[in-house]
Amino acid sequence: MSFEIDQSPPSAELLEVARQELRETPEVRAAAIAELRKLLAAASDLYFPDDDDFLIIFLRPTHFYPESAIKLMRNVAEFKKAHSDLLKDLLPVDLKEDIINNNVVSVLKQRDQKGRRMLIVKMGEAWDPKSISEDKVFAILYTVQKLAVMEPSTQISGAVVIYDFEGLGMKQIKGMSPSAAKRLLTFIQEATPVRMKAVHFVKEPVLFNMVWTLMKPFVKEKLKSRMFFHGDDMKKLHKHVDPGCLPANYGGTLPVLDYGSKEWYPTMEKHTDFIKKFNTAGFK
Repeated sequence: MSFEIDQSPPSAELLEVARQELRETPEVRAAAIAELRKLLAAASDLYFPDDDDFLIIFLRPTHFYPESAIKLMRNVAEFKKAHSDLLKDLLPVDLKEDIINNNVVSVLKQRDQKGRRMLIVKMGEAWDPKSISEDKVFAILYTVQKLAVMEPSTQISGAVVIYDFEGLGMKQIKGMSPSAAKRLLTFIQEATPVRMKAVHFVKEPVLFNMVWTLMKPFVKEKLKSRMFFHGDDMKKLHKHVDPGCLPANYGGTLPVLDYGSKEWYPTMEKHTDFIKKFNTAGFK
């Protein structure tokens, strides 16, 4: 099973989920696209591509309320401007060495039982801050979200992140900062069109309390209700993610992970054109 972006149109089952959770019907969709296009044209300081597919990226997470969608677009533009030194015109090729040489961010080939995309971020001993900085890890996550929103199935079902802190030591903690924690949490909560359905922390040792101290001030109620701490108890994780969807590393029935970021890097590069298009979005 190679790693591919699934751009197929949503199945009937998925469209039913979209109707129930996101108010999506053909009529609502058409009206919201037309209205958002108008709002965008009236926003003199914003530029976003305005083809139907691109607008839907922002309408699905905001339940097809155009006013909310343009607010999200503005947040995306603000965030990009605030972190332009790291994010401006960022392309996969700029991160190639970091991705290939550091298996910190992995996208799983399979989805969970609810059809959600799963991402694994290894911030324990697998992460060497001297080899790849916290900024670069964030830049990879930021680029991965652009690929995620290419998938109608992910736009509807959302994503799940598993943060793996196995072997976390002072070396990693020294590589973290409150400003980076704030940046990450602002991004997840305000400045991405990806529907973040859950964040699972696994294999976190006692030292993790120091990491949580950095993050906690920036976590709002909605995200807090979607954060789960499992330690080494994978059965707790399985209450949320079916073991049939997980590799053996996390107590699942699938084989131990034998692929990582260098295996999916070519997929990122393959979709550079879409990432360039996404990069045009922001303040004029």
